[in-house]
Amino acid sequence: MNIIRTTVVELTKIPALAYKFKMSSGGAGIKIIHEGSDNIETFAITRRGELVATTPQSIVSDAAREAFELTQGLPYSARGKVKAIFVADVVEDELAPDTPEYNMVESDEYEAWVAAYTGDNFKMNYAKMNKDMIQFAVKNKTVAQMVSEKEPVEAILRRIVQIQTSNLTKKKEYLAPEMTDALIATLEELDVRSAFKELKLHIQKMYKK
Repeated sequence: MNIIRTTVVELTKIPALAYKFKMSSGGAGIKIIHEGSDNIETFAITRRGELVATTPQSIVSDAAREAFELTQGLPYSARGKVKAIFVADVVEDELAPDTPEYNMVESDEYEAWVAAYTGDNFKMNYAKMNKDMIQFAVKNKTVAQMVSEKEPVEAILRRIVQIQTSNLTKKKEYLAPEMTDALIATLEELDVRSAFKELKLHIQKMYKK
């Protein structure tokens, strides 16, 4: 079974490998596979970007924080099981998701965003992404009207992402709202502190003009 996860990173704090994956309960998690033992730790990532241990006796250690930092911005894809020569018979994700209702990771739309905004470090360049969308928001009449009518920030964000997704994929039809929300949520999971942050702040400033 393929797992919706990032590439594997090697930790320096401890001899271990780690990756971020989509949890069946929703949201993202971090898995750490320790060298020379069968010790595997799992952490959930909250919407505030905080780690919460989900395996017994695990704590949010320096190694867990390093795994979180190293996987920030790395895009998801459907990948096979992680096999390390120092871990025998690794049992893969008990929390690995079933196919979600809207699995945007393998969609043309998600792949278009990743292709457009992945930098040389193989991570999403959220600074460039937000800059491009802010420039679009400033000029777009639909966005201006939504702002004048005091529509919620999330509704305006959804509309911008719908239009930009159409531009990136060259598809004339916009994504349905629920699929757009799923795409936004997936992109936000890659870096909860940076995705769309500057754009949302800019939209809030537009209300005051």
